[in-house]
Amino acid sequence: MEPRSLFWPLAWLLFYPVFTLTCNMMDQYQNNGRCCDKCPPGSKVESDCTESTATQCTACNNGEYQATWNQEKACHVHHYCDHNAGLIVKTKGSSTADAVCDCEAGRHCSSEECATCVKNTPCAPGYGVIQEATQSSDTKCQPCPTGTFSDISSSVKPCHNFTRCENLGMVEKESGTSSSDVICETRKHIAIIVSAIVISGLVLVALLIIILRYRSWVKKKMQLQFPPHEQKAMMPEEIGPEEFELPHPAPVQETLSGQQPVVQEEGKDSRMPLQEIE
Repeated sequence: MEPRSLFWPLAWLLFYPVFTLTCNMMDQYQNNGRCCDKCPPGSKVESDCTESTATQCTACNNGEYQATWNQEKACHVHHYCDHNAGLIVKTKGSSTADAVCDCEAGRHCSSEECATCVKNTPCAPGYGVIQEATQSSDTKCQPCPTGTFSDISSSVKPCHNFTRCENLGMVEKESGTSSSDVICETRKHIAIIVSAIVISGLVLVALLIIILRYRSWVKKKMQLQFPPHEQKAMMPEEIGPEEFELPHPAPVQETLSGQQPVVQEEGKDSRMPLQEIE
């Protein structure tokens, strides 16, 4: 083939104007050589644009959404938060946003997709929580350090410090472990002193009650047996020393009978017949 025969086809390709269709991809899309408008969030494309009509859009159905300007012919279905899988609704879905699910309390996602949730792992006795579980991660535990303990299985409780018995006025009876607290007891000498004080107080109170009751009994008995003017003289605290002197002996009258003295008994008439005296 002569070179001249190739010149014109090449020249035509070189100098023929090339027209390229350019659309605004933010809110348009290409269809059959045309730039059609996209549908706004919350809607979908019912029919594409033509030479004489614009793009036809329709709203998403209940339970569906479209979050952006789109050229889709169908909306997306809201994510279902399955309670049987341990999921709960965190944010309810709308026509422009999907529903957001969370794991219920005490659970975390089993995978990145979080299609199901699993229970948070509790830390065993002797271990404490250093980081509680989140929606995407499980509980983190560590052995209780020296001076601390945990005696329960928990997914939220950290290790606790040992009880300081001296702060309670007590002494340590048994040392603590990683899974048990120290055991305190009362100081023995303090307990003895306290017990002695209590017992002494009770004895004094009992004696006071007995004394008061005895005095009351004596007073009532005297009131029943003696008139008031004699009660005063018989009360021990009102009796003077002089009242305890023995009484003087009764006067004795002597008479002569055969030159011997005769003692006249008290209460009898001291007179005798004249003939006996003579």
